[in-house]
Amino acid sequence: MENFVPTHLQEIIYSSSDKKVRKQIALLESTGKIKKIAPRIFTSNFIDTDEVIIKRNIFSILGNLYPGALLSHRSAIEFKPTATGQIFVTYTYTKKIELPGITIRFMEGIGAIEGDNSFSGELFVSQQERAFLENLQPSRKSGPESKTISIAELENKLEKIVQVKGEEGLNQIRDSAKVIADKLRMQSEFEKLNKLISALLSTQPSKILSSPRAIARAFGNPYDQSRIDLFEILFLELKQREFKNAIDRNTTNTAFQNFAFFEAYFSNYIEGTRFEVIEAKNIIETDTPMFNRDEDSHDILGTYKLVSN
Repeated sequence: MENFVPTHLQEIIYSSSDKKVRKQIALLESTGKIKKIAPRIFTSNFIDTDEVIIKRNIFSILGNLYPGALLSHRSAIEFKPTATGQIFVTYTYTKKIELPGITIRFMEGIGAIEGDNSFSGELFVSQQERAFLENLQPSRKSGPESKTISIAELENKLEKIVQVKGEEGLNQIRDSAKVIADKLRMQSEFEKLNKLISALLSTQPSKILSSPRAIARAFGNPYDQSRIDLFEILFLELKQREFKNAIDRNTTNTAFQNFAFFEAYFSNYIEGTRFEVIEAKNIIETDTPMFNRDEDSHDILGTYKLVSN
């Protein structure tokens, strides 16, 4: 193959102040084994475009060429360039650096603190609470040029935490963010975060929320967007198919109610919500949750009401 590259060569090779390394790089370049694709950056990949190579290795590039840099703001949440190729990094100075397909936006600020994570080489990434605070800073630009995600996107992130970790999980985020805000002098950003969390947990008015998911949770009607998306896919797939008519054997109200009862009973049973049959029957007949098992009772009762309608 014309552009054969020895297997020991990495895809990305960095220039060095070491004379021996510089000499080796010069030899590899002169013999066509590597090529320069950006200042201080060479590649052994002659197949992919420079843009693809840079994008694939951007975190390694940051960790090698800018030691101590902190992937921050929206980049600490999205872990990828924006639609216009922007990556946001907190560093020792403010500067914009253009690479093929990527624009690195360096912002002068405080580097990694306790809790921030080592990511790639000497690149760090803002811990979640710090990233939330950073994304509540003012931004002169909008859309993919902005260093912050939208408020609605941030609200969705917070709502997802409640969904997965409960109110305790979100309160832990708030407590940690307060400590970090004091270290980074970001008290005003913490106040914004505190108001969003309070609204999500319904301890303050929800008028400040803008995300439909966040508003729904604040009003006590949370929903799982990923499940809605799955059901929409299922609905569309079912609408594209033809099915043989199945005869409904539940020809009386009693038969239909019995069918609904056992559907509700066993669909919850296989997921771990288990009652004696007589207990489940009593819950449904009286429309009353069982003492000390309120949540489980509502699971079976809710399923019954759905399938018996």
